[in-house]
Amino acid sequence: MDTISLDDLEGYFAEYLAAYRREYETFVSSPPRGPGYPKVSVSPYLGDARFDVYLSTTGIIINQTGIEPDYKWYIAGGPALKVDYEPTATPAHVSEILKANDLAGKNIGIYRIVAKKTLPNKVWKGRIDGIIRSRSAENLAEGISVNFHELNITLAELVNILTFGAFGSILDIKLPQTTNDIGCPHIVRRIGIYPADLNNKRFFEYLEMHGQVDRCAWDRRAISLRVKSDLRRDFAQALSVAEERRGGSLSFGATNEWAESYTNRLVSLQKAISLLRENLIFKDTAPEEVFHRVLEDNPILLDVYGMCQSKPVLKYPAGHTSIIGKEFLVPDFIVVYPDKSYKLVEIERPSKSMATKEGQPRAELTQAIFQIAEWKHFIKTHYDVIRDKYPGIQSKCRSMIIMSRSTQRAFGGLRDQKAYAELLMEQYKVDEVLTYDDILERASFAYYQLTGLAPSSI
Repeated sequence: MDTISLDDLEGYFAEYLAAYRREYETFVSSPPRGPGYPKVSVSPYLGDARFDVYLSTTGIIINQTGIEPDYKWYIAGGPALKVDYEPTATPAHVSEILKANDLAGKNIGIYRIVAKKTLPNKVWKGRIDGIIRSRSAENLAEGISVNFHELNITLAELVNILTFGAFGSILDIKLPQTTNDIGCPHIVRRIGIYPADLNNKRFFEYLEMHGQVDRCAWDRRAISLRVKSDLRRDFAQALSVAEERRGGSLSFGATNEWAESYTNRLVSLQKAISLLRENLIFKDTAPEEVFHRVLEDNPILLDVYGMCQSKPVLKYPAGHTSIIGKEFLVPDFIVVYPDKSYKLVEIERPSKSMATKEGQPRAELTQAIFQIAEWKHFIKTHYDVIRDKYPGIQSKCRSMIIMSRSTQRAFGGLRDQKAYAELLMEQYKVDEVLTYDDILERASFAYYQLTGLAPSSI
């Protein structure tokens, strides 16, 4: 077998990164250039990231490094696998921490797996051996740095060591083989693994495992086809994840493990669109609470890719209040995105008009604008209070107002409602001013787009 060299692998990876980014820009471009999918981060290949790439004798691993949750995931929270023995090797102080926080015996997102026999020391400690040579490539693509390693051990041995025996000595995850389909790796997302005695730990934010090392499997002429397939997979997977986005996943080659969840979310989006449409037809004069409940029960209407929190409380620290004396603020919604960006959402009822006959913003609209200003001021001056819950919100936070209907009457007789909304956004520094009809239109368009990524079409 003609095995790919480390030099060729570096060249392939650089070309793949460039092609992936070009295809992504097409995906998020408006027609006719592209389908206009939302600009969300679906892969670590798109931003700043570091990788370790391992060329073993029977397979290749691509591992994103340097990313861990901003909490002690190996104590509680995970998601993680704990490699252990009987009796447990867990340090006493860890058990005491769990007891002190009333977490002992509860589901804490950590799954204990037990080795039936003593693991080799290099596996228990996760020490990679057999490295023939290594090299680093800084800025292989913009913001991407990679350490390349060539090893004289097999893919199975490497995976077993990387995972402290979890994938190999204890669990058989059916590693990809030479005979498997090319370009269909096992992919691990957001799973931590560590030995119970905490001598080491690894959090796999993103890990690819390929079972081929022959040159034909890594022929650069196939990069374009592979990128198109991978990008569709990544967009679909981004939609299929759970609402809380806290879980991890392990996919096995060409199997679409996300297919059922993806389909369920499409069905949920379709039902939510129908529910909002019915409420706008028959209940558009109902109180704001009615529509808040619709959005709270169907947060996918606010954002397909974000996690929506209803009425979070922003509490001022002791001795502090808002400028007008409030001790706490309550946004209608905060949308949290996987890349730790956010959106503040204020809603009013659909029956409220945007503008007077003279074209001036109505009091209800300026009240909503003022509330957003209050929230932004709180985030700016008291970020330390919410840092743990909303890390990075002080630098990556947008705002949205939803109210009224898309009718001339609601806009004081103005015909160009989009232009008026843009004027409001410019004047009041609000990122989006939308009507409920706009929300319905956006959700309907998202459904139309995302059916194109349905598992049957991949």
